[in-house]
Amino acid sequence: MRRLLMRTMAGGGLLLITLAVNAQDRDRYRDDDRYYDRDDRGYRREGPNNRGGGSLIDRVQSDLRYADSDAYSRGERKRIDNARKELYEFQRAWSAGRFNRHELDDSIASVQKVVDHNALGERARSILWDDLQRLRSFRAEYQGREYPRY
Repeated sequence: MRRLLMRTMAGGGLLLITLAVNAQDRDRYRDDDRYYDRDDRGYRREGPNNRGGGSLIDRVQSDLRYADSDAYSRGERKRIDNARKELYEFQRAWSAGRFNRHELDDSIASVQKVVDHNALGERARSILWDDLQRLRSFRAEYQGREYPRY
């Protein structure tokens, strides 16, 4: 009887350990949903000091970091780094109170090169494609308008 009890306890303990390890692995390899922390228009929620465009640029920067995590070759990483640099330059002008269409066009073109030429996963490509559409909409919204200074 004692032998049966010991075997049952050992088997139960092994089962619990297996379930705990399996739960950790499942959590480790699940999809990363922090990239979907956005409102229904696709923009991140804005704080009181954030002026519209910054949240979109922050999102694209974040999505490029996500795509960079899957990049294999030096060329892929170089295109992603170039896109991030172009976005930073636009964001710097935007934060200073200037809508620089040339910088935004360069940013859109560099993100387009990442989408066209990198061996991205389906999810990363879809996310960046949506970002491209939002950047183009943002450009169309501010084209020909003077950026308000605060």
